Amino acid sequence: MKKIRVLIFTLMLFMIGGKYVYAACDATETNTLNSLAANVGKSYEVIEREVSSEEANATPPDGLTIEEYENYVFVRKFFRIYITNITEELYVVVTNENTGEEKTFNYADTDNGSVYFDERVGTEIVNYTIDIYSSDVTNCRDQRLYTQYLTTPMYNLNSESGLCEGIEDYYLCHEYLSVDVDFTNFMEKAEEYRASHTDGEVEEDVPVEESESGFLAFVQDHWLIVLGISAAVLAAGGLITFVVIKKRRSRIV
Repeated sequence: MKKIRVLIFTLMLFMIGGKYVYAACDATETNTLNSLAANVGKSYEVIEREVSSEEANATPPDGLTIEEYENYVFVRKFFRIYITNITEELYVVVTNENTGEEKTFNYADTDNGSVYFDERVGTEIVNYTIDIYSSDVTNCRDQRLYTQYLTTPMYNLNSESGLCEGIEDYYLCHEYLSVDVDFTNFMEKAEEYRASHTDGEVEEDVPVEESESGFLAFVQDHWLIVLGISAAVLAAGGLITFVVIKKRRSRIV
């Protein structure tokens, strides 16, 4: 009988303890967590950083010395993606929808609630899904509270095309694009834009120094013509001056 009482007492303590550890996830806590989750922020910027030859998937250019070759630095562009306002009550799962890769960030992974990761700039638009969950310090652990979305643009290879010369302000000539346009459509639209916003030709700005040197070169190559024209202009000017003076004298007389 004594053993039975001890067993019952132990079971009661276990049940009470279980209720204490696994308290119910009530509406008040859920609302608080939803508010925290909605406050999580996301953003990105373009950065440049050094990478290894393996990561760059390239080799140094030709013509370098051995020392230059060994110390050559590859620099590539990345999207640095920031997730902010993560609290102890939350954790975040970021999914690259193009590749299916997932990254999970707990509060312990952050710097005062902020964390970032880098993704190489590529030639395709990338969509990310950002799911915010309740952490194990809450009574609502592993509940998905909020979902956000982020899209990074693609590098626009067409921006390097000669078709963009003189119309760099046209959105299809920008370095990054959030719309995918094949080359044929790009070519047609670029020409339409050029026709409606310019005279159809690309005007080149000629530096003053080049303009002056071109004039001097013309004078040197055609000095006889320039001399003849100058003499004619001086003669015409002298004749006009003579006629004007003669008329004035005749009036005075």
